[in-house]
Amino acid sequence: MKTTIALALTATLLGSAVTAAPGFGLQRSIDDSTVVTLDLVRADVDGTVEITDFSGKVLANEAVLAGANSNVRFQLDRQPVGDVLAVLYDANGDVVAERRLDRNQRD
Repeated sequence: MKTTIALALTATLLGSAVTAAPGFGLQRSIDDSTVVTLDLVRADVDGTVEITDFSGKVLANEAVLAGANSNVRFQLDRQPVGDVLAVLYDANGDVVAERRLDRNQRD
């Protein structure tokens, strides 16, 4: 009986650890380029990710599907002047997650 309870508890805890909240992977920076690739975007439902500058101007957006989306690629019209913000929206247009991305400048 104790073994069964311990196994059930372990399975519950592991299951919770595997389920990740919506958001972004570990990435904290982008290259100095007109292409931005996010390593991972997790979404509970289909949605959209926008790349914006800090004045709020949208530089690019891409649709994402529910679940894990790897290597989400954005084509910008121009290189960002500074750091950017990645914003994940759900299907209703509500902000689900945000991530500041530092721009790696070339010397």
